[in-house]
Amino acid sequence: MANDARSIVLRRYWQHVIELALLCVAAVLSLVLGVLLSLPLIKLGAPKEVFTWMPVATVVAVSFLGVLWVEIWYPYRHGGSTPAMRWLGLRITTVRGGEPSLRDYFVRWLLMAVDGLLLGLVGAVLIAVTPRHQRLGDMVAGTVVRRVT
Repeated sequence: MANDARSIVLRRYWQHVIELALLCVAAVLSLVLGVLLSLPLIKLGAPKEVFTWMPVATVVAVSFLGVLWVEIWYPYRHGGSTPAMRWLGLRITTVRGGEPSLRDYFVRWLLMAVDGLLLGLVGAVLIAVTPRHQRLGDMVAGTVVRRVT
């Protein structure tokens, strides 16, 4: 593997780790928020089950919306880069070098269900062995991750 290709592969792996860490922090903060929101509701007479489902509901909502924001909306509105991609000098383009559509980002995200199998091993292996270093979501959406020069 050439140095530039190795750099892209390693940066993509780091990008995934950084974004996962950021989403975990958001999930923990939302759990705290859910607990803090449920306490006043219980004092106002809400059933005690609120203390169980309110934190869970906030974690699920924040996690789901956070993933949609990071994987679809943010790169769509910021030149093809997620926050971690910006830090690592990467961006998503179409195979021909153009800007991906919102649909392309959505397809990439949907196929993360396959790429994320076996703790992300499926996507990691595909990135390492495909000629353009694409995971399945990239191949189907017609996108590629490139270094920003």
